[in-house]
Amino acid sequence: MDKLSGPPLEPPFGFHDSPIRHCLAHDPNAEQSPHQRPFPQAICALQSEASLVLPAVYHDKSHSLQSIDENDEASIQKFLEWELKVPRLNEIHEHLWLAGRPASARPLHRQAMLGRDIAITEQVDLHMVRQESRMFLKPMPDFILDDAFWKDHICKDFELYECARGFLLSYIWLVCSKSDLRMAQNKGLLAPNVSWERWKGFTKSLLCTINFESLEGVNRRYHYGELRLSRLNWIYRLSSRNRGLTTLVRGYMYGYNRYSDIVQRNFAWVLVAFVYITIVLTAMQVGLATDRLGNSDMFQNASYGFTVFSIITPLIVIVVIILNLFCLSAFNVLATLSFKKKMDGDRRILLEHNNSGTP
Repeated sequence: MDKLSGPPLEPPFGFHDSPIRHCLAHDPNAEQSPHQRPFPQAICALQSEASLVLPAVYHDKSHSLQSIDENDEASIQKFLEWELKVPRLNEIHEHLWLAGRPASARPLHRQAMLGRDIAITEQVDLHMVRQESRMFLKPMPDFILDDAFWKDHICKDFELYECARGFLLSYIWLVCSKSDLRMAQNKGLLAPNVSWERWKGFTKSLLCTINFESLEGVNRRYHYGELRLSRLNWIYRLSSRNRGLTTLVRGYMYGYNRYSDIVQRNFAWVLVAFVYITIVLTAMQVGLATDRLGNSDMFQNASYGFTVFSIITPLIVIVVIILNLFCLSAFNVLATLSFKKKMDGDRRILLEHNNSGTP
């Protein structure tokens, strides 16, 4: 945890500014899906207990299930670090200009105009990262709208404080109009019972403490808006401090679940090359049938060389594709076996501790 110096940190909004402060006394939509029903009454009550705004479990960076002990500050801080901090992006910050512009993200209605689908993610370092026609967005957590929770937990860690302020700033970018608010609610990004008046007041309150121009007191990841995943992958492969075989293969986010997707995305240029070769060979065949080119030694030699090249190149490309898929398959198998061995060892140790009665 970063040590604080200077005056104590304060939440970026006041007690009465939270857009979920006023809500129904009960939850009439309990049978609806979590993304469609309003926030439960416990969240909207004038209380600040962590048990009311934190989940029971979460998945960490290794996709292992972790529980949250609401009576243990260290457990809560560990969850908040995973939930809000973006160390991977901060690590490669000086290269982020290659993946996006240092400008605000486009609002939600603009994303829809550009034909982008909103994909929900709970991984904060994928928030506002786009992959082709998809934009990854993290829903607004319950606790980040509770000023008392800020004072009890977030304001104790300066880096966490800056990340939380940056996350709130991202929603100022994304939700600027009534249409943006409706889209955010329909996609499960914001609670359905947040009215436009409450959101507008909340935004004005944030803008009094978060300068969207100078970005002072905001984590530097949020000096950039949208980031391209394809470029992030290459930046992370080449610039990460944890460079290794895993980083080289998987990059920033490994988005393939089928080998056919790998071939389609990474070797689509091969089809274009083959079409071009076919056109050139056809043109050469026509040229050889003419008297002027057919009697030219230079054209004859060029035709001979390009014909041999056209025969050998497809074979080389096929071999490269097969080797690529074989190496990737071998890596995935070895990584799976290594992960299985680690998990089996961890579970065996836990089982031995439980059987021996060790706490």
